[in-house]
Amino acid sequence: MLENTLNALKNYIPPADWKGGNIFLLPEDAMRYIHQFIIENKLVDCVELGTGFGATSCVIVDALEILNAGHLTTIDRYFHQPVNVKVLLDHANVPDKRLEIVADILGYNWYLPEVLRHQTQDGICKPRFDFCLLDGAHEWEPDALAFNLIAPLIKPNGWVAIDDLNFCLRMIPNWQESHGNHSDKELDTYQMQMVYDLVVKTHPDFCDFHISHDGRIGWARKRPTAKKTFFSFLR
Repeated sequence: MLENTLNALKNYIPPADWKGGNIFLLPEDAMRYIHQFIIENKLVDCVELGTGFGATSCVIVDALEILNAGHLTTIDRYFHQPVNVKVLLDHANVPDKRLEIVADILGYNWYLPEVLRHQTQDGICKPRFDFCLLDGAHEWEPDALAFNLIAPLIKPNGWVAIDDLNFCLRMIPNWQESHGNHSDKELDTYQMQMVYDLVVKTHPDFCDFHISHDGRIGWARKRPTAKKTFFSFLR
């Protein structure tokens, strides 16, 4: 099933006037790894922070179809046109019944508090997700906050994967256009590595830290005995 999905995605031809570039924001070997990881660990309730054009979403949904269970919530600022997760799912012939698309111009850091509020009763947050892929802003401030928002929503023994530890903003081909107002420190710092080292690995509720794919993806597992998290300020 995965082979059919990947082959369909690789064979997808965007509209001639589309300038979005490569639809794959993760390399194929990383998507295969995530697909197998979800299946082997039965991570059925998934959330993706940063949808992009939706190729990785298709692979995650494919894994849930194999498990015949679960749901993916994918969150981004924009529902891209004309290439997006709906278009790619249809092209790859992957059902979309396990997918919820959230397009919020304010981003996942404004959507997640709503989830926290919904999951919190009497000041205690009930975890919701088995797996989170954080592959969004790639900047220290939004994504350090994103991890702290998603952490209480991860179930015991659930996993978080942080993409692009070995990436800095100056690697973007047109960084002058997209991030020209940033400082040299912001442009040259591996900001997701900072998030992983200083926020994820120091969080008392997470363990089993390891890095895969030549230093690209950082992993962390929620401890089975993680303390209940209080969010009384969200009530």
